[in-house]
Amino acid sequence: MANHVHYAVNFHQINDAAKAKLQEMFSRIREDTNYRWLSDIFVEGDLTYEETEKYAWTTEHIGPKWSYIEDYEVDTDEPYFNGEAAWSAPEMGLVKLLEILEEYDPNIITSMTYEDEMPNFIGVYVYEGSECYDGFEDEWEELRDRVIAESENLTEESWNEDEEEWVDEEAEDTFRDEMWEVIGDSQWELISESIEQIKADQAERNIEL
Repeated sequence: MANHVHYAVNFHQINDAAKAKLQEMFSRIREDTNYRWLSDIFVEGDLTYEETEKYAWTTEHIGPKWSYIEDYEVDTDEPYFNGEAAWSAPEMGLVKLLEILEEYDPNIITSMTYEDEMPNFIGVYVYEGSECYDGFEDEWEELRDRVIAESENLTEESWNEDEEEWVDEEAEDTFRDEMWEVIGDSQWELISESIEQIKADQAERNIEL
């Protein structure tokens, strides 16, 4: 059974035209199935639901073999959607979506965060238009080191490198207690700094024009 990867997409800057297109694409999601499949939003013209359900199509256009949406909201200042995917985040699907939306808003700013259920890895990416502006992915070892570096209760000696395990249950429990806060803080730090810089760059380009 595939590991589930939770993902969240947020549109931090998007104009009304792109919002309307996003709403129209979300309206294609079928409600009579067990899941709200992310691939449904791309059904248009000759591309059918039957075609987008195929493994070959999803792996080529979405990334994971399956990905569904749990929740979404468009009628808000910062539209969003989130859900689950198999083994990896649906980054290819997001880029495919952004390539459509940037035709309506070339200045759209979007972020994606994701975490494997273990977590074996976590990540965050920020996009200007459909181009990745900045981001990172931490494998478990990198995440472990990140938590240790930011913790007031853990040190490098808390992890036994030779045995590849925590030195005791207290160290492991501390790591588990602090891990998700560190993940959220590190993801949001990159997002907020990237948004600030992208908006500054866009303002400078507008002045030059």
